[in-house]
Amino acid sequence: MNKKIAGIAGTVLVAVAVTFFIFRSQTKEVVEQDFFEESDEAFIEEPIEPQFKFGIPLELFETEEGKIKRNQTFADILLPYNLSHQDIYSIDRISKNVHSARSLVVGKPYTIFYTNDSIKRASFFVYEPNNTEYVIYQLTDSLAVYKETRKVEVVEKTMAGLITVSLDHSIREQGGSAALVNAVADLYGWQIDMRTLFKGDWFKVVYEERLVDGKPVGIGNIIGAEFNYRNNDYKAYGYNQGDGLNYFDEEGRSNQKAFLRYPVEFSRISSRYNPNRIHPVLKSRRPHLGTDFAADRGTPIKAAGDGIITERGFTKGNGNYVKIKHNSTYTTGYLHMSKFSNLKKGQKVKKGDVIGYVGKTGLATGYHLCFRFWKRGQQVDFLAEDLPSETHLKEEYMIDFETLVQLTDKKLSDIPTDWVDSSISASNE
Repeated sequence: MNKKIAGIAGTVLVAVAVTFFIFRSQTKEVVEQDFFEESDEAFIEEPIEPQFKFGIPLELFETEEGKIKRNQTFADILLPYNLSHQDIYSIDRISKNVHSARSLVVGKPYTIFYTNDSIKRASFFVYEPNNTEYVIYQLTDSLAVYKETRKVEVVEKTMAGLITVSLDHSIREQGGSAALVNAVADLYGWQIDMRTLFKGDWFKVVYEERLVDGKPVGIGNIIGAEFNYRNNDYKAYGYNQGDGLNYFDEEGRSNQKAFLRYPVEFSRISSRYNPNRIHPVLKSRRPHLGTDFAADRGTPIKAAGDGIITERGFTKGNGNYVKIKHNSTYTTGYLHMSKFSNLKKGQKVKKGDVIGYVGKTGLATGYHLCFRFWKRGQQVDFLAEDLPSETHLKEEYMIDFETLVQLTDKKLSDIPTDWVDSSISASNE
């Protein structure tokens, strides 16, 4: 009996021991598992994505940003970063075929990448001449200069506006740019005088906007437009028949002249062609054989038409001036500029290219452009001339053009407005 009890007791003890061992093992496994899981969360770090600017790794350099100041040179900027005179000379020499280090424009941004171990030492200088390009000047042992172009996205946008003050006011009020104002004004320059708009006139426009990294950097082409001026509708459709984009009305007639109506942005006519004018500086009767466009200093001056620059210089009377020969019949002149653009004598220009900037050099009392116009060698009144239109649409393109008109009209009619009567909208004509 005692042996049986002892056997049972032994069996119970063994069972208890086994149960305890299993329980302890499971508990230990859970504890160890929990410990390692917590340890994983505590000690494993997320990988850090390397940061780049202009393709240069930021983790390797310190940076300093700035904008070009008046009279500031490449050497002025980089000598404090222990770049030698020899290196500056070498960069100046090799940059001429890419973007000259002497062509830095006031107000344009730059970034310096430098190391700062024992001394500050510039490794890269990056200059941004415009919104879509940047120039990398490599300043390490292997000197080099590269020009890079940012990826530009083009998106189609629309706008409609009611004239309450001016075209500029209506477009700016909706977040449009100065470039869009100029594009619309140029498009209708010979059909509508944008300086005599009435309250209640309205417009619609379909255009391209250019984006870099999601931010607007300018506009592209106008695709189509409708302008209701004094209850008359004027439409324009962009079409390329093999000689570049031109604008036509519904019938395929060019709605543009071979010359811009206003060669200066945001200007007003301050003095017209007048063969009997009293000169404001000389105080004597001297003919004024041009048209004066008053504008702020530095306002861009545009080539009135396609042609070749035949003169670019300075005289006591004209100040800084440019002369462009357009063909055997027409020549134009642009006087009193504050400075020239980078276009040189002998270069071809297209209508709308910037050739200089408004100033008052020479015999001038205020900031303006004196615009001269020659016809067969004689100066004439530009605003009174019956100027040639640009090329009309060729017959072989008419079917394709008519399809484009229908598509563009649909886009124009779909632009939402709360002030245009449906009876005069593009879709109901």
